[in-house]
Amino acid sequence: MAENAKKPSEGLEPSEGLTPPERRTPLALRQSVEGAPGTLRLAETPFAGKFILRLDPARGGEAFREAAGLDLPAAPLMSVVNGERVVFWLGPDEFLLLVPEAEAAAFAEGVEKGLAGEHHQLVDVSDYYTAIEISGRKAREALMKLTTLDLHPRGFPVGCVAGSNFARAQGWLWLEHGEEETARFRLYVRWSMADYLWCVLADAGREWGVPEQIPAADETFLTESVHSKKA
Repeated sequence: MAENAKKPSEGLEPSEGLTPPERRTPLALRQSVEGAPGTLRLAETPFAGKFILRLDPARGGEAFREAAGLDLPAAPLMSVVNGERVVFWLGPDEFLLLVPEAEAAAFAEGVEKGLAGEHHQLVDVSDYYTAIEISGRKAREALMKLTTLDLHPRGFPVGCVAGSNFARAQGWLWLEHGEEETARFRLYVRWSMADYLWCVLADAGREWGVPEQIPAADETFLTESVHSKKA
């Protein structure tokens, strides 16, 4: 099972004789998998606070910085990291904000208060997206099997973020760490697509020894670059 992918639901008390409620991520039943040492590893990054912010960066960037303790990225499709807080610039006025789950409520309250005088929208999408970490010296090569994005280091440097199709699903890919021997990407995907992408990523890594992953629903799936059929 994914590391820390289950936890008690806060604020909910179990009824007598019933199992205490638990929160689960979409990959809670998956364990991290890897191939030959150092080649490719897949793991879920569960339970982070995630917010979509709509804001004109030219008008509200300074107010956001004061409220969140983060600068907005200097260019579209890039990121800013401050400790465990991250901002992705996804579109002209659209940003994805990542914060530790324990800080999420206070963070959102502070951003809303700081942007009170600005035209903006802040939406909690913590339970809409999850993240799959793809790491190792073959991480870039494995991802290149599934997307038409130019992932060459010259075209996709550290800090870059881009949305695209990965096999037959959509997601946002972020390069967190770029050294080829220890490259680390994070793929942010909808919960409903997470298990599918987990399986096709594992198939993309089969040549380096990543074990086959059977889809949770035992469905048959076919992609342009990875072909798998489950009985």
